[in-house]
Amino acid sequence: MSQHIDPLVEQLGLSMWRVQRKISSQMSLPQEIGVTVPQFGLLRMIAQEKNARVIQLAEKMEVKSSAVTVMLDRLELLGLCKREPDVQDRRAVIVSITPEGRAALDEANRRSMLLLSEHLAILNPQELQIFAEYYLMLEKQER
Repeated sequence: MSQHIDPLVEQLGLSMWRVQRKISSQMSLPQEIGVTVPQFGLLRMIAQEKNARVIQLAEKMEVKSSAVTVMLDRLELLGLCKREPDVQDRRAVIVSITPEGRAALDEANRRSMLLLSEHLAILNPQELQIFAEYYLMLEKQER
């Protein structure tokens, strides 16, 4: 049994997806430092997890450990992360972000906020406030 989807909901979903893609495509930092967008996403995960095991990162990314290992090779080669043996489990490897990796993430965050500000500049302050409140409601699933 198919459920009818409100055309306005479809239009809004498509618009949200397009805006997100437009902003993401304008982020040039990953290419500038020589990594792919998924590798940069992995770097963000490493920063969030602090000292993560490769298996944990693979589970979060929903990929095999071998795929994460290949991405880590590139990140480590660029000095953005480091791998060290887990002192409590010789079979495991701990991954952490380096100061260079942290600086790259900080720059990416700064640039993404600037891009978002540019896109939101079409709204006046009152509209921006209302938009922010509605978006926060969506995030928290309040009604």
